[in-house]
Amino acid sequence: MRTPFEARRAGQPSGSAGYPHRRPTGSLGREAAARYHARVSTPQLLRPEPGPTTLKVTRWGGTRLAALRGGAELRGQAVGESWEFSTVPGHESELAGQPLSTILGGPLPFLAKLIDTALPLSVQVHPGDAPGTPGKEEAWVVLAADPGAHVWAGLADGCDPQEFRRAVAASEPLLPLLRAIPVVPGTVVLVPARTVHAIGSGILLAEIQQPVDCTYRFHDHGSDRPIQPDQALAAVDLAQRAQVWQPEDPPTTLTGLHVTLEILGAGTHAREPAGPSLIVPVRGRGDAITAREEQPLDLGELLLARPGPWRLELAPGSLCVIGQVDAVANHLDHPLDHPLDHHRDDALA
Repeated sequence: MRTPFEARRAGQPSGSAGYPHRRPTGSLGREAAARYHARVSTPQLLRPEPGPTTLKVTRWGGTRLAALRGGAELRGQAVGESWEFSTVPGHESELAGQPLSTILGGPLPFLAKLIDTALPLSVQVHPGDAPGTPGKEEAWVVLAADPGAHVWAGLADGCDPQEFRRAVAASEPLLPLLRAIPVVPGTVVLVPARTVHAIGSGILLAEIQQPVDCTYRFHDHGSDRPIQPDQALAAVDLAQRAQVWQPEDPPTTLTGLHVTLEILGAGTHAREPAGPSLIVPVRGRGDAITAREEQPLDLGELLLARPGPWRLELAPGSLCVIGQVDAVANHLDHPLDHPLDHHRDDALA
């Protein structure tokens, strides 16, 4: 895998290869024919095409995503998030000029982002599943990190839940009460819904999550953005702990309630999943291969693998993560709504 974000294939816009443009005809109707042609002509391995509705300027964002994804109009701005693969209404990504849901034939069971932080994010929580409504479990794969960078998830050892609640009521800083997790390139963290958490500064990471747009802030480091401490306390489970994998650990699988992460080292890894998968290259060199195509794995360049057989060929010393989210969100009504009065992520974390 090449240096972060530097190697785009010359003359090949990401996600554009292999899309014949056909004119809708026959009794299917124009819209149905377009959806049919999109499905049957689309490669199995998809690269993102972020656009204006999927690039998020934030108070805490860095400059790497603007340079990579935004073009001249966003260069130098603090783009904190790029929603790489999204079928969230109003923030849907496109491939070859078509909505991702059209290409896939339906909604994606997860939302995949790149996140770039120049400042710490708020101390926050996402709700859990409720009857008829999904929560928001998420996982982070660190791609780059400044020396000494940290994330936080769950209470620190020895911190009593009452101490945390008192600090929230007194509007005191909360990070000293949370479990500090040092991160380096390759660190993987699975954060259950209802876990208090925060992402520190100087980190570039890939995130896979349930496609739910709901965050409550406990504390925001003195910014003028609104916080929702009462809703956050109602949503949080202070006994929740994150699962953490560090690069010196042996490859493994992290399994949450909805999110599953396979952490893979060198070798051939054949898969035939029933649902879509997110492929996150982290280190080294490799290729993703199907019966009809082969895609090089570039660090920081996410791939969406549609259902069906495919494999990864990873060179010695390489590291790659496969992420999946079960399709529960697709079978629940109003996946972006939650029964608690909630803060949408429009202002971002």
